[in-house]
Amino acid sequence: MKPSSFLHYDKTTHTVSNAQGETKVLSPQCAILLAMMLEAPRHIVTREQMRQTIWLHNNVVSEDLINHLVYRLKKELSCLTAIPTWHIEVIPKTGYRLIVEPAPSRSWGPWFQRCRHWYQRCRPWFQSCRRWLQRWRLKP
Repeated sequence: MKPSSFLHYDKTTHTVSNAQGETKVLSPQCAILLAMMLEAPRHIVTREQMRQTIWLHNNVVSEDLINHLVYRLKKELSCLTAIPTWHIEVIPKTGYRLIVEPAPSRSWGPWFQRCRHWYQRCRPWFQSCRRWLQRWRLKP
């Protein structure tokens, strides 16, 4: 599933909205990072790519600053409820990846079949319990 199908990102206003219509304005650096992740869904956005794209240089940006930026992006997006659910996966010493988990299936078919099978197996027991309760109630 494409991440853009559950999040709509407007690059000009740095606004993110979900399918329910909730919106959030992102900080400029978080907006660039989200755009990078949405452009390459399920691909790793490396720390080097972040340094070159967000800060436009390689040398001065610390690992802690990159970690803090990802934390801020998660925090800013956490107020938007999204179906399907998403999370940012950490790839140690390499970078990050946006993972979108598909929406749960709304099909009742498998559950209905499972419950029907369970009821058919237990029906004799239910019937004997019902008969026992009826006899017990009739006793003075």
